[in-house]
Amino acid sequence: MPGHFVALLVTLVASAAIAEERRVEASSQADQAEADLPAADPFPSLERAMQLARERAPGVVSARGAVGVAKSSYAGARLAPLDNPYLEVFVDRGLQGVTKDATVQANLWLPLEVSGQRARRIDEADALVAWQKTLFEATQLSAEGEAVRVYGAALVAAARVRTIEGLVSDAGAEAEVYRQRLAAGDATLQEEKLASMEHARYVVMLEESRADLTRALVELARATGRMFSPPDGTSALPPMLDETYGQTGAARAAETSPHVAASTREASFYARARERAAIEAHPPVNLIVTAGRGDLGEPRFGGGLSWTFPVARRKQAEVARADAERTRALAEAAVKQRLVAQGLSGLEIERAKVRRAREIIDATALPAAQASADAAVAMKTAGKGDMLLVLTARRDLALLRLRRLELLAREWSIVGDIVALTGDLP
Repeated sequence: MPGHFVALLVTLVASAAIAEERRVEASSQADQAEADLPAADPFPSLERAMQLARERAPGVVSARGAVGVAKSSYAGARLAPLDNPYLEVFVDRGLQGVTKDATVQANLWLPLEVSGQRARRIDEADALVAWQKTLFEATQLSAEGEAVRVYGAALVAAARVRTIEGLVSDAGAEAEVYRQRLAAGDATLQEEKLASMEHARYVVMLEESRADLTRALVELARATGRMFSPPDGTSALPPMLDETYGQTGAARAAETSPHVAASTREASFYARARERAAIEAHPPVNLIVTAGRGDLGEPRFGGGLSWTFPVARRKQAEVARADAERTRALAEAAVKQRLVAQGLSGLEIERAKVRRAREIIDATALPAAQASADAAVAMKTAGKGDMLLVLTARRDLALLRLRRLELLAREWSIVGDIVALTGDLP
């Protein structure tokens, strides 16, 4: 019995030393993986990531440019009611001996808009700018939501790497102990192979997790325009939102959502476009100034008006197109409002269920799995258990830890969806 106790003590000391060696090796490998990444800034706060997304996300840059394009329409809308003048010159000469000289006549045409076309063009430009600005706001919300999602994915991926690094270290130390015990005749070949297989299994998971972390950082860079180094020990818990969205809160948020307002502003733009097209069916009045010389050489001056009757062509196609586009935009606004309200209510319920599942894991499942693993190890140490029971108990514990991280990633995704719809984040 004392000899068995001494052997057990030696085994435990060797296991601790090997575990420390494995942790150093895993840390070195992690440092090497980070060194392989492009030059990066320190991992930001969530508020900083959202701010960068509002400014530098690809969709935001495009939407900002669309606002500038819309504003350029003022250059034409604000032109004076006077259109380009044009000049006509006629020269004619009668038959020889009948008239004395040639007749010259010049007509200067001055098209003048008198039906309010300029005001309608400005109204249409105002509506276009308002629509594009609202689209820009909606795009910013979507960019913020995407930044929240990938930010959380990066935090969870880093936490997963740290968790599996610990599993690799412990499994490696145990595999080394069983190799030594097999050499000493104190363990079976099956036990040594099972321990080695478990260590290799976690090594594969670690490499896959590091690849997932790299992808998460690249997606965060795509959302923010900056490349960041992996987070170092930052908590992966998602933030609590300022407001919970029941049926009433979701309906209220949907009414003021920029996504809904964008379609409403689009409908307003097409209503202004219809008014502009309808008024442009009335062409400008032409003021005509006439000057010339008669066949007797006398100067002649005069003037007149011309106006085209809008009878056959009255911008029917433009008006019909504007009416159809307005109807479509209003229908889309109604659908978006319903989807935003239903989406927020569903996301709130889903988030509560996911959080409840994580709380059960934290409060009940993880402590029970840890106790089961400790008991299996104690029984195996006392010679009353089997190696498979130890591996199964430890694997269940590891799966619960990783499952908890998956729930955290899902909760981050839900928070990102809520932010994309409302912009709500403390």
